[in-house]
Amino acid sequence: MSVPHIVTITPSLIHDQNEQRRLDPDDGYKAMIGMPQPYRIGPADVLSIIVWEHPELVVPNLTYSIGETAGAQPAGPGLTTQTVPGFVVGADGGIQYPYLGFVKAGGLTVGELQAVMTKGLGHFLRNPKLTISVIAYRSQRVFVEGQVGQPGIKPVTDVPMSLAEALSEANGIPAGIGDTSRVEVLRAGKRYLLNLPALAAQGVDTSQIMLRDRDVVRVQPQTYNQVFVVGEVGKPTPVPMHDGQLSLNDALAEAMSVNPATAQSEGVYVVRASDNPERPQVFRLDSRSPVGLALAEHFRLQPKDVVYVDSTGLARWSRVINLLLPSALGLSATRSTMGN
Repeated sequence: MSVPHIVTITPSLIHDQNEQRRLDPDDGYKAMIGMPQPYRIGPADVLSIIVWEHPELVVPNLTYSIGETAGAQPAGPGLTTQTVPGFVVGADGGIQYPYLGFVKAGGLTVGELQAVMTKGLGHFLRNPKLTISVIAYRSQRVFVEGQVGQPGIKPVTDVPMSLAEALSEANGIPAGIGDTSRVEVLRAGKRYLLNLPALAAQGVDTSQIMLRDRDVVRVQPQTYNQVFVVGEVGKPTPVPMHDGQLSLNDALAEAMSVNPATAQSEGVYVVRASDNPERPQVFRLDSRSPVGLALAEHFRLQPKDVVYVDSTGLARWSRVINLLLPSALGLSATRSTMGN
């Protein structure tokens, strides 16, 4: 492995990096921003269909107890379930109804189905009046996984489900456990990685990020989004990021700072993986300079960075890099594999 170019951390470097982040915001979320759409009936949904003044048409193929099937809340203590007649939508999207026979309900909204059936029954009844509702939502669901209070399956109902609502129904993201800066949404083979604090800073309301049937929402643990502090520090340790952010100064503080007996004050290095595994990015902080601590406070680390504090006797940069890079990149690669 060739010795990479080492970049000294300066005020201009920090300014350039901040400007680059500003010019290249993460806008993958835009593909999921949308207006709430009406619920469309699907297989396994249970429909209540009432034709006013024609009770003989209530011939259900299922007596359904609300509260005992996915899509309805179970009855609590002191409450009773309500048994109602219902028509279960078949796998082909259809139901069987008197006079009409097979009726295609799948893919229609309640209003569209009501219009179709009203027109059909109009050939047999005078001015039929129908009331149709979905009494059990069982065809569409969202999966919430990972570091949330209550992982599980969340049924999609006539109230459109947003990312904010899905996380709320899962009892939120526990502080210190789940990483709000790494919330994945898996949809139709695509992966969207969302940084919720960054979106909030941009004024993006997560209630506008609409979820769809079969979406998977996964909250990563904070341990997958951390940096590694090694070398001459009081406590070499992995340090989790907080809402996706961690300064070099904070990382050193978490590792009980630099060991003054053995460390070179100018020998603080940050190793960062790049597109070329043979030439990672390496940054050096000269903490002896008057602005050293201020620079460390404003230098933002990235997930899986390795912070290395050099010990006395490793003054030559090439020797530092030859000793550091194999273990540093090994740590980063191992954590990347675990995180993916």
